[in-house]
Amino acid sequence: MSTPAITPFSSIRIDKDASTPIYRQIAEAIGSLLASGVLPPGYVLPPERVLCAQFGISRMTLRQARSLLDREGLVNSRRGVGTVVTLSRLRKQQPEALSFTEEIRARGGHPESRLISLDLAIPTPSVRDFFELHEQQKVYEVQRVRLKDGEPLALEFARLPERLCPALERFDLARSSLYEILERSYGIRIETWDEDISAEVPNSQQRKLLSLPARTAVLVVNRKTYMEDGRPVELTRSVYRGDRYSAIAHSIRKSKSILPATGS
Repeated sequence: MSTPAITPFSSIRIDKDASTPIYRQIAEAIGSLLASGVLPPGYVLPPERVLCAQFGISRMTLRQARSLLDREGLVNSRRGVGTVVTLSRLRKQQPEALSFTEEIRARGGHPESRLISLDLAIPTPSVRDFFELHEQQKVYEVQRVRLKDGEPLALEFARLPERLCPALERFDLARSSLYEILERSYGIRIETWDEDISAEVPNSQQRKLLSLPARTAVLVVNRKTYMEDGRPVELTRSVYRGDRYSAIAHSIRKSKSILPATGS
């Protein structure tokens, strides 16, 4: 599967004086090419350096555009291959993104946390690539048990780039909402996230920390969280008690492309 010439992208025009961010202009323009069939499923987008030269932009801007397309399910990054146009697929999303604290409060419960560990570590290659970090840049690794009305409900492992939230350890993450800390102390506003949900058999540590009854499965939620400008801010793996938690998805049937042709 080879990458065709850059020709399909020569029609894309970027207005650097427009109010719409450049990365969104690029994402919407490529989305239009996908919707029109100019870029069919299986098409491999040209390398980053080629597209950056074509549009006159930085790699960071291009990756923000690609992130939008990926979150809409229009492209998929494959190691050793590149960014590939995917087949149309159905995406189930919750109508509103709520943190654990906000969700429990919305259900009339009292949220609590028990901090297991807070470390500053060199990330794995895949985590470093997601956050677009240099080799020596570190991430915070936060492990907490999340409780509702005193009952363990979830085991959470979150990773955040140190460069976005330096000195995070000065906050009491057992008593405070992580998202509230990010917003109030660092000016980071969470805009969207993607979640991959699956059922698994718990290991011994998970059974102990969550006080799981025998033969109880867990619901595993892997979340990628993004800021308003499309930059990634958090990777989280949450393990929920299968006997105390259920996920509800609200879906809307659409016949048109989910990326608008114009506007912000």
